[in-house]
Amino acid sequence: MKHLPLRIRLTAVFTLAMTVVLIGAGYATLTHFREAQDESIHLTAQAAYEDLRGELLTVLPAILLASTAGAYLLAAAALRPVERLRAQAAAVTEDTSDPRLEVPPSRDEIARLAHTLNTMLVRLRAALERERRFVADASHELRTPLSLLKTELDLATRRPRDVGELTAALISARQETDRLVGIAEDLLLLARADQAAAHTSAVTPLSPLLARLAARHHGVSLRYPPGLQVQMDPVRLERAVTNLVHNAFHHGKPPIEILTETTGGQITIHVRDRGPGFPETFLPHAFERFTRADPARTTGGTGLGLALVAAIARSAGGHYGATNRTDGGADVWLALPQHHVSPAEST
Repeated sequence: MKHLPLRIRLTAVFTLAMTVVLIGAGYATLTHFREAQDESIHLTAQAAYEDLRGELLTVLPAILLASTAGAYLLAAAALRPVERLRAQAAAVTEDTSDPRLEVPPSRDEIARLAHTLNTMLVRLRAALERERRFVADASHELRTPLSLLKTELDLATRRPRDVGELTAALISARQETDRLVGIAEDLLLLARADQAAAHTSAVTPLSPLLARLAARHHGVSLRYPPGLQVQMDPVRLERAVTNLVHNAFHHGKPPIEILTETTGGQITIHVRDRGPGFPETFLPHAFERFTRADPARTTGGTGLGLALVAAIARSAGGHYGATNRTDGGADVWLALPQHHVSPAEST
């Protein structure tokens, strides 16, 4: 039964219900009539009973048949917009220019379903475009160091070289190999961060982590209240903040400052510098993969640093952002869920 079309199932249910109603009505009518005739022994009463029974046996099936046909037509008409949406959705492919479905003019459940499906299709199209752009950018980023590596190896083996030339070629090849390894590792981290659950039981104290980062990078100052803890894996948190600090050193100017704020149950970690800041047109794309503000930013980086920060923040249920400071420099931050110390933990 469950494999039949919905309109058939609705019609069958309606037919069954009508059958029970009509049989009950006919039985009640005949019973009442028979009880009334028990008080009379006239032959005309018996003839009237037979006539009534014959009429009921003729009329009730006709009513049942008509109601069944009406129920089928009504169910088919009610489901016709759904079938139209299904056919339109089945025709949508990855090459469809406009994947949105036709919204019925009514303001009923079907229209709301169409709006919901259109919203989902728009999100899927945006995700598909992002993945296509990511694959194209990744191919471009990988092609450059691979081409340089191949060129260095070709030059090193084309004719006899002295030790100095071979050493220089090997050093250059190693640098490009390191860049390839960095891109591969960042891509792997991105994939893992995107697949990570939004909730984690790990709790990380901020003070020791930020102190370690400041000790590794000369010229970084810290400003944060003691005792703060975030609900996040410590390895991911350290990688995210490290990327923010590296971004400030590579594309900004000292002094670099790390400070924290607590608002609305979240801890926001700011990394500020005194460099030229971001171009205004680049700010909305700062956390996208393989994006750089200008060609100068291609040196020594993979274009995935801030994208990793964004993915790590999303995986922990947080958010992120970047802005230019009014007094010069950039302010890049990520906000993470704060872990509140319970009385049992404090004791």
